[in-house]
Amino acid sequence: MNTELGIIQKEIVGAKAEEQETPLRQKLDQFGELLAKVIGIICVVIWLVNIRKFNDPAHGGFIAGSLYYFKVAVALAVAAIPEGLPAVITTCLALGTRKMAKERAIIRKLPSVETLGCTTVICSDKTGTLTTNEMVVREFFLFDTSPTELFQSEVSGVSYDPTGAISDLEKGDVNKFPNFKLFCQSMSLNNQAKVTLKGGKFVSSGLPTEAALKVLVEKIGQYDQTYQRSQQVELGYNQYITKEYQTLAMLEFTRTRQAMSVLCKNKSTQNNVMFIKGAPEILISRAKECLLSSGERVPISEGQKSTILEKVNFFAQKGYRVLAIAVKYDCGPLAECDRPENVPKELLRDPYNYANFEDEPVIIGVVALQDPPRPDVFCSNYFCISKLFSLYFRLQVRLRNVERLGSMYS
Repeated sequence: MNTELGIIQKEIVGAKAEEQETPLRQKLDQFGELLAKVIGIICVVIWLVNIRKFNDPAHGGFIAGSLYYFKVAVALAVAAIPEGLPAVITTCLALGTRKMAKERAIIRKLPSVETLGCTTVICSDKTGTLTTNEMVVREFFLFDTSPTELFQSEVSGVSYDPTGAISDLEKGDVNKFPNFKLFCQSMSLNNQAKVTLKGGKFVSSGLPTEAALKVLVEKIGQYDQTYQRSQQVELGYNQYITKEYQTLAMLEFTRTRQAMSVLCKNKSTQNNVMFIKGAPEILISRAKECLLSSGERVPISEGQKSTILEKVNFFAQKGYRVLAIAVKYDCGPLAECDRPENVPKELLRDPYNYANFEDEPVIIGVVALQDPPRPDVFCSNYFCISKLFSLYFRLQVRLRNVERLGSMYS
């Protein structure tokens, strides 16, 4: 128990010991304390009121009279205690459990019925239960002819299967607009996930978000006229689009900067570039330029940033996870590195310095991802939850009736 695991065990046991009582039990305890005080006061008052009758000859003396009226006070106290209240509460909870069973909600303990009656918010396990646990890109947008004109597309598909259509995208658009190619290269290179075909189904190893980005790149590949898809190569377009780059170093994600980047060398130009992805509000606020469909880099103003962030907030309100895709051409002290072993380790040893290398990126576009709901599970859970909420009001009324019965017994 003196090890770290033992300390964790002690904390878990302590947390279990500190479990709070249910609201109904708390109300019953309060009612019992109040009832005991009221009955005690009434009994004492009745006993004191009859002091002058203690000497009545019929009782046989003062002490015998005091004992007699003490027995009367005790009998009154016993009569005032509502012995049937526990039975009434148990019956009400049992009826609530029976109703819930009809709605396919199994209750293991009776107090759980009362707890649900006091519930205002129900939190359900989402990932893998209500959803497929396979992230997919639902929408994305790139800059068109100006920072205020956006090219936005919707993506079909609910799994890691790279087959799916992209709206408003035609064959050859990837070759026509340079930002599309760089958009795909950034998502594929700044990525550590792998998507493979096993047993006729595409599965991923790594972060689901990164796997979804690679699948999006593969879907965009069907609109590249220079690429011939091969059935033997899994996610072949990712390999095709990134073959002109060599990865030199990976700057892992950290919570402080909310971004992840990779340093790559262009084999044809021998220039280093840094591909970045991360929180849109962080990268867009730090950016000074954006990449247009013509491949031109133009300055982006604060007003234009606000317009883009409004679009990002719109995606977030739809329940999407939003990432910004960016690139940086000026790599500073990392610009002279030509091989992975030549990357200065002292510069990358401290993750807090990563933000300095990613400062002033060029924004390429934004992707909106979703963990899609299961078509069979989502509807049934929604139906069940709505039914449980309808029972909430009935249980509240039933609990009020229990309190009234307690008052009547008192």
